[in-house]
Amino acid sequence: MKRNLLTLALSLGILTGATAQNREISFKEADWKTQLATAKKEKKIIFFDAYTTWCGPCKMMAKDVFTKDNVADLFNQTFLNVKYDMEKGEGPALKDKFEVSAYPTYLFINGDGEVVHKIVGSMSAPEFMEEAKKALNPGSTAFGLAKKFNSGDHSEATALAYMEALDKAYEADKMGAVAKVYFDGLPKASLMEANNWNLALKYLNNPAAQSFAYLYSNKAELEKKYGAEKVNAYFQRTMSSSVYAIKRAYEKKTDLKAATEKATAIRKLLSNGTDYSKPMLAQLELIEFAATSKWDKFIAKVDAVWEDSDFKNKAGFVIGAANDLVTAAPAQYYKHALSWADQVESSNPNLFANIQLADLRKRTLKKQGKTAEAELMATKAQDLRKEASQKGQMTPPMMKD
Repeated sequence: MKRNLLTLALSLGILTGATAQNREISFKEADWKTQLATAKKEKKIIFFDAYTTWCGPCKMMAKDVFTKDNVADLFNQTFLNVKYDMEKGEGPALKDKFEVSAYPTYLFINGDGEVVHKIVGSMSAPEFMEEAKKALNPGSTAFGLAKKFNSGDHSEATALAYMEALDKAYEADKMGAVAKVYFDGLPKASLMEANNWNLALKYLNNPAAQSFAYLYSNKAELEKKYGAEKVNAYFQRTMSSSVYAIKRAYEKKTDLKAATEKATAIRKLLSNGTDYSKPMLAQLELIEFAATSKWDKFIAKVDAVWEDSDFKNKAGFVIGAANDLVTAAPAQYYKHALSWADQVESSNPNLFANIQLADLRKRTLKKQGKTAEAELMATKAQDLRKEASQKGQMTPPMMKD
């Protein structure tokens, strides 16, 4: 009798566990044109899951968040749910159309194909639901707030809500443009106050802002109030990410005016010299040489960096420059990339850099048509990555050929 009761209890427990959590977001399969037509007909907003097969956070969200009953009920009852692999089928075209640059990216799109809300990255189920509900109230989204802000509403409430929405949407450049307007409109002395300083740490990422220049000119006082490590990390991080944004702008030939303003501001701010001035200023030179196809000057600059004994992390700088040259320069210049690889290798780099060198040589040899040699380098890179994995060390992302 006891055994029967125990068996019954276990069975009920198993059944309860199996049925307590048995719903998940249901995704509709169809081509994008059909999805838009369906959304318009049903007067629904599309929930668009932009993912890749290698994205760990994408898998986590699909497994641990999309399968929550309350999440499934909200999305299945409210949205037309679709998902596309950004590397297959229509995915690459949709990736470019909606400017997807990180994974996972979640878009909310109306039947006219307009993005009304965007969120990036993994999050808890409650936060995911809260963000999704914003799509039903366009005024609370980055796109709705943009209309208010761009029409002249630069109030603290609107500006902070807009910057927060842009931050969650992974729109760093747009956030920086908004932050420039907002913080430049504040009394300069108030920028040193704890509340505004903390907001600047989060949102003010634009070196071309007058407010940023003011804070930088008062770096010593900020260090006394808030700590040298935190203050210097902010300025270095902001200018470093801005250099990357400038490079991206030149490569895509977009927002060139803003990129030029940032480059000019960084040069002015770093004119007195810091630990990170030299590599940032050198990188700006390379960006502009590449953008104007001045490859001889590009090569001369890299050679000068390699000969500079005071240049920090020059191996990483030279490897990055070599990859940029192979990506954009005519084939006649590839020999310089291979020469730089030999020079870096002779300096006994670490395992991380050796993987980068193998990847660089593979890319270069493949573009030169030396397929067999490129395959040998690909194998070497793979073996080095295995070695790094066994040692628990980080590995660099693989460059596209």
